[in-house]
Amino acid sequence: MNVFSQEEVERIKKLEEMNDRMEEFFSEKRTQWGTTIEPLFKIMRENFAPESTQKIVEIQANALSFRQVINEEISMFLNKRSKEDVKLKKAKQEKFLFYATGFGLKTNMGEKSILIDAHTAQLERTVQLIDTHIEFLRSCSKNLESLGFSIKTIIELFNYLK
Repeated sequence: MNVFSQEEVERIKKLEEMNDRMEEFFSEKRTQWGTTIEPLFKIMRENFAPESTQKIVEIQANALSFRQVINEEISMFLNKRSKEDVKLKKAKQEKFLFYATGFGLKTNMGEKSILIDAHTAQLERTVQLIDTHIEFLRSCSKNLESLGFSIKTIIELFNYLK
């Protein structure tokens, strides 16, 4: 007995393709953020001298700016995740009703859960991909926050040494 209709198979395939594209997009974004942020740390390592104060202040300004952009992206992806959660819950509800009332075989809750999970796997993958990217962005934000704290400490040290 095939529990997937042709329409359901096509829907799942479209979601899988969308998730694959989303995964590539997030991978590119992670690479982009890595190449954007890494130079700040490199410049910081190379300019650790009192005469480099101006350069260090520029790094701090860039770090603050990047943190703001990252926080905006986090907010955007949290909104997207929220919408995907709604889609997932609706799909689970629809499939539960189908297996509880319209399915030709009597199933218990464990069996219904397994069947529903098969239908909603790609929707769950979408949420997981977004969650993974949000965690990456939060990690970048924390790294930039640490960089800002380090810069503040260095500037205080330079002021003390003057």
